[in-house]
Amino acid sequence: YLHLREYEAQRVKLAEQNEQLKRNDETKSVFLTTVAHEIKNPLNAINLHARDTFELLDEPNLQRDIMKENQKTIEKMVVRIDRIVVELMDTVAIEQGRLSLDLVPIRLSQLLREAAEAYFGKNDMGENKLVLEIDDRLPPILADYARIMQVITNILSNSLRHTQNGIINITLQKQGENQLVSISDNGDGMSEEMKAKALDGYVSVSKEYWRHGIGLYVCNRIVEAHGGKIWIESELGKGTTVSFTLPCSEEK
Repeated sequence: YLHLREYEAQRVKLAEQNEQLKRNDETKSVFLTTVAHEIKNPLNAINLHARDTFELLDEPNLQRDIMKENQKTIEKMVVRIDRIVVELMDTVAIEQGRLSLDLVPIRLSQLLREAAEAYFGKNDMGENKLVLEIDDRLPPILADYARIMQVITNILSNSLRHTQNGIINITLQKQGENQLVSISDNGDGMSEEMKAKALDGYVSVSKEYWRHGIGLYVCNRIVEAHGGKIWIESELGKGTTVSFTLPCSEEK
């Protein structure tokens, strides 16, 4: 009787494990299909605009304005593909426990201003207004400059993608033993389902939203590796706020 009970328990456990493996396999299949689709779109755009530029070169009167716009589009698509590839590499590093940080003293206020100037200077603002509310008096913290810049530009990219004729607000303030960064917009917003899954990775949603969730997943793990926390506040049709904290104390 005891052997039968043990056998039945093992059988149930094996069935549960098989079901979990099946779900994981299905999730990763969807994830890979979605990422492949994300890469294919900018590649098609690059091909189209490169072909158009090549044809324009054969015309007697060069239309330089059109050619410049084609080159801008190609550059934007290359940056988009590069971002997807970097996020994939980061995802693999995270899952294998190889995410490394180069901690140095940095001022978040300076980093945020540099990110806003560099990012919004090179991207289509979509008629959006940028508002900065940054406390420049806050002391330096220990952090990986490149990784935190990656977090900020990822969040800004999402805000720009889903906001038109709106306001994007970047704030920095002290919160207890932490420094709090919030990036908010009054754009499309997220559904409750999307908000619940956005930081967990392998998110596939309708084309009105993120086609893959690895960007916010990587942001989540980078912030956690610094000893901070990240969270999302959003309402469909009313905008999104992504906030994260980083410890003030160098000991943390």
